[in-house]
Amino acid sequence: MAVKAGERNQGDLTVITKAKDHAAYTLAITDNEKNFPKRHRFSTANKLQEKAFTILECLIEANEFYPKTPEELNHRRFLQRKAIAGCKSMLTMIDVCKQRFAIKTTTVEYWTRQLWDIRNLTAAWLVKDEARFKSLLR
Repeated sequence: MAVKAGERNQGDLTVITKAKDHAAYTLAITDNEKNFPKRHRFSTANKLQEKAFTILECLIEANEFYPKTPEELNHRRFLQRKAIAGCKSMLTMIDVCKQRFAIKTTTVEYWTRQLWDIRNLTAAWLVKDEARFKSLLR
């Protein structure tokens, strides 16, 4: 049975599902010529797409292993923090694009709300991991 967009797969964290939705939404927004003229496709739109997929990749990779050593936990925490930093970076990029291009306010609000949700869920996951794996922390 095929999984529809936005549906949670067995074992996916909510944050990963939201990051998948965000990456798909980013593609839809940045591929739309009304939002990003063709001449800005490579310079601006591609950077936003890459950032959305980097956030998703970090979250998937962080979730892929159960840390058994301090090094594994530190790597997982690094990926979680990289995803959080990516959200902040992308929020800034979207703000600049809103000022420069004719992107609807409602579109920007939804887009940024997605990022804030991902950022907050990732931060909560990081805190929960620190409590769960306290014995591995250095």
